[in-house]
Amino acid sequence: MKERDGSKGKGGGRAWLFLPAWVAGALFAWRFRFVCDDAYISFRYARNLACGHGLRYSPGENPPVEGYSNFLWVLICALFERAGAAITLWPPLLSAACASALLFLLFDRLRRRLGAGDFPSFAATLALALFPPFAVWSTGGLATMPFALLLFLLFDRLFLAERPDGVGAGATGVLLALVRVEGGGWAAILFVLALLVRGRKGGSRPILVAAAATAVTIAAHLAWRFSYYGSITPNTLVAKGALDAVRLGRGFDYVATFLLTFLTPIALLFALPAALRRERRGIGFPAAALAFAFPVYAVLATGDFMSMGRFLVPGLPFGALLFALALADLRRSPRRNARIAAPVLAGAVIVVGALPAWNVHLVPHEARARFQFRRAQESEFEHWELTKRKAAIWSEEGRALRRYLEERPHADPRPSFVCGTIGARGYYSDVYIYDTHGLVTPEVARRPVAPDEPLQPPGHDKRVPETYFLKDRPTVFDMRIVRALKPRALLRECLAYREELRAAGLELPYLVDFAPLGETDTEGRRDYVLVWVRAPEGADPDAAWEDLRDRALKRK
Repeated sequence: MKERDGSKGKGGGRAWLFLPAWVAGALFAWRFRFVCDDAYISFRYARNLACGHGLRYSPGENPPVEGYSNFLWVLICALFERAGAAITLWPPLLSAACASALLFLLFDRLRRRLGAGDFPSFAATLALALFPPFAVWSTGGLATMPFALLLFLLFDRLFLAERPDGVGAGATGVLLALVRVEGGGWAAILFVLALLVRGRKGGSRPILVAAAATAVTIAAHLAWRFSYYGSITPNTLVAKGALDAVRLGRGFDYVATFLLTFLTPIALLFALPAALRRERRGIGFPAAALAFAFPVYAVLATGDFMSMGRFLVPGLPFGALLFALALADLRRSPRRNARIAAPVLAGAVIVVGALPAWNVHLVPHEARARFQFRRAQESEFEHWELTKRKAAIWSEEGRALRRYLEERPHADPRPSFVCGTIGARGYYSDVYIYDTHGLVTPEVARRPVAPDEPLQPPGHDKRVPETYFLKDRPTVFDMRIVRALKPRALLRECLAYREELRAAGLELPYLVDFAPLGETDTEGRRDYVLVWVRAPEGADPDAAWEDLRDRALKRK
């Protein structure tokens, strides 16, 4: 296709320039590789589907609860589960492949369809590849990067093709609507923009065909959702919380934190004139609309608890596209100073944008902390580190809980546990979960939020205390892992845990118990899981404690 901004692009040129940008991006993605705790929620649905239990968080759950927001991604993960593939390897690897495809698509379209030139195309692609949020969510285990790729592909089929591609846009719109719960809304925005920009002179027909295919898919999925889950709204949206001025302010703080942390997205304001030049407005206007729409969406969604601006990541490729067009204009300027400024600006954007990957910030912590939307005051990098570390801890706790329930006698045909971090704990324990945040517990998700309730971190507005579920008599009320203890040290830990149980007023119906994890080392130490487990009917707490003492000291 001949580029539509009047520049002299060629299909050839130095296409090999993509390779160093891709290698740099792959190294960055490897540095930030992780699986977040929420991904394990999708993995558990996928495993149950692969095992024949249906799309349920818990087998036998009736009616089932839609506690995920990424239908197509769950289906893909179910294929991995069915094949016996490592679930913590293959979905993140597929996500990383989507990131690579997105980088190549951006680079290729800038050079071959927009005529931006080799250097602007390379610099914009490298800036995106080395941008920490893009690197972080290249893995993560969620559908963030597949969603971003499909969104850019739909933009490509509607705006960058010689004529709107009805078949390609229709297929991409269908996938976009299924991969994330908000995908249909973004597809609709793109179709409306396409009709406004390219709907004249007979160009509306393929756009309308693609939009109709997407709309039919959305309607069919809504009908299936209602028939299966009894609701047209996923429980994850119901659990999100109220939409009011206070929470919209939290969404604003979310975007402000992102901008003050990474700074370079602010440069989009200076790229707007290049995007809106008359000869390229048909591409620049929709690209700019999408680049700026995602911060608006993040505010309306009232923010996100996860690190590195996850809600803003799908808009980043459009910002990179605008940046490349601005660089191209500088490179073609008749003024020597402008041509010199292009590589200087590119280098500054790449370096400044990448600095937070090492927790280096140009804006002081005090300024960023004013917009802190979480309770804690850590940076985005520190929160990512915490997220990665906690997912590993909760994975171990889930395995320990499952082992405890398999080895210790209990009367429950369906053992249950109360917690708010239901991802890795739920996936590895495979027990019934009472979710304090309501993602898989509708009665919590439907709880109204009173105006005078303290503002919570994003996604936690509906949280209830663990004692809310005492009426349901969960098998295990609390648990923890203790490390490298000898018998008497174990007994002291159990005693301290019992005092916590008593202070909470929970001794009967609950008792302290423990189970060993792993083997005893040469000094007689080992790891243990401690639990508050529901006591048998008529249990005597003192007799149970004496039995625990004897087991801890190996008298029994």
